[in-house]
Amino acid sequence: MYRTDDVGEAYRRARMLCGRMRPLEPEMWLCARTESVAEARGMAALLPAGMFDPSDYWAAADTWYLGAELPRDDRELAAALPLTVDAYAAPGPVEQAFLRALRGGAATMLWRGAWPDVPGIPSSSADPTNQRVELDLNEDHPDGRHTVYVHFATADDAGAAHLAAFVGGTVLGPVQVGR
Repeated sequence: MYRTDDVGEAYRRARMLCGRMRPLEPEMWLCARTESVAEARGMAALLPAGMFDPSDYWAAADTWYLGAELPRDDRELAAALPLTVDAYAAPGPVEQAFLRALRGGAATMLWRGAWPDVPGIPSSSADPTNQRVELDLNEDHPDGRHTVYVHFATADDAGAAHLAAFVGGTVLGPVQVGR
């Protein structure tokens, strides 16, 4: 719905969309891939209860750490990289701190809520399941590295177009199920 090279602008538009939603949960989801010791330490300081996993997929056999329990020795930590951190946090100050700690790595910020009741838009339903705003940072796209997505309970081209227009964006492609 909106893609740019300007992380601040992508974040601003994602927050505009969040302002349109009725918040449903007191926490947002944050996920980032840390490639360096400095990134891992920065994220651990910000998200001490976050789960740091050395793989891209959660599995019972994986070795994972809580942010507060990362190896203290930089060489040991470097050997575990890259690490993917997965955490929930209250929205607000954590958002800007997360963007600063990111240092160019790939990440996702996700806010859950319920879309407004707009006549003619099917997504404004009583069931807010799967309704959210997603900001993906540092993606590999030829026309921008930061993308704002919206999610609905069911496919909703009209709702996507309405929300894209609200933030000065456009629908970037066809509906993606399960994104």
